[in-house]
Amino acid sequence: MGKFSFNKINDLFRAAADIEADTPITVGATTVGAEGYLISPQLVQSSEWSDWASKFPVKDMRRLRFSLPSGTSDAEAILRFFGASSPDRWQCMWPTASIALRQTQKIDARREAVVAWIREAEIVAEQILLKPFDEAGLRSSLKEFRQLTREPFEVGIDKAQEICSAVGVALVMVPELPGTRLSGCARWLSRTNALVGLTTRYKKDDQIWFTFFHEIGHILLHRDQLSLVIDNAAEYLGDDVIDPEMARYEEEADQFAAETLISPFALIAFLRLHGKTLTNNEIHDFANSIGVGPGIVVGRLQREGILKWHQGNALKQTIDWGFAEEK
Repeated sequence: MGKFSFNKINDLFRAAADIEADTPITVGATTVGAEGYLISPQLVQSSEWSDWASKFPVKDMRRLRFSLPSGTSDAEAILRFFGASSPDRWQCMWPTASIALRQTQKIDARREAVVAWIREAEIVAEQILLKPFDEAGLRSSLKEFRQLTREPFEVGIDKAQEICSAVGVALVMVPELPGTRLSGCARWLSRTNALVGLTTRYKKDDQIWFTFFHEIGHILLHRDQLSLVIDNAAEYLGDDVIDPEMARYEEEADQFAAETLISPFALIAFLRLHGKTLTNNEIHDFANSIGVGPGIVVGRLQREGILKWHQGNALKQTIDWGFAEEK
């Protein structure tokens, strides 16, 4: 079983250009895309294609070490990144992303940046050895996922990735691209494998773990309804963002994440006993009693309005996304 270690993420991004599966082949002056389509050396230099490529955050993609080939024009690099022969072909390859973007993103979100982020998540996922999807196995792993929130984040997320790969889910973390406003995504890569992608937007363990369980909820609850879900960061959610058709799916995924992490009955009992005090020690002891990290409880209480956003944060873990901060 291949291991995609948190501590080796930076190395993986640095080596991304060496990935062979989707690397186009150049024959003479013609580049053959990953799907076998020819990239015209004349058109790739045209102003029309250059204008199209300028919509992508190429500078940021290179800064964050996305899998862009070097030594080419921006237009050719983007086409090779997606394995497409032309902007028109790229448009045909990503119709579901357009639909999902309209459903879950503010209108001014950059579609090209979002799709580039998803594509990088796919490329990283290709490096993970996956077994066929096992719904029962994934459901039975939820208790173990909860327990991993008690580990140092780097350790817990590594173990979560191993468990996910064993049940057919590629768990990947991709640096956030400016303009995406993403917390993560869930999508089906094939009939037998799924992808959960997480961004590096969040710096606290409760936020990233809640997003993880939210995306797992989409995989388990909405397999037959949604092939791709793009989720906004929490600060961009609201009735003015989510399409009414998606609201139910988002509510279900949120409820799944919240109740999987903390039973509502346990939370009610805790608040009846300690609601007037809520000291850090009481929160810590409650987290131990239900088998989750104390930061998870603090985050839940903050989202419920029981704690203010500045209260209890000493119980959260701060995540060092060092590999995603390079300039």
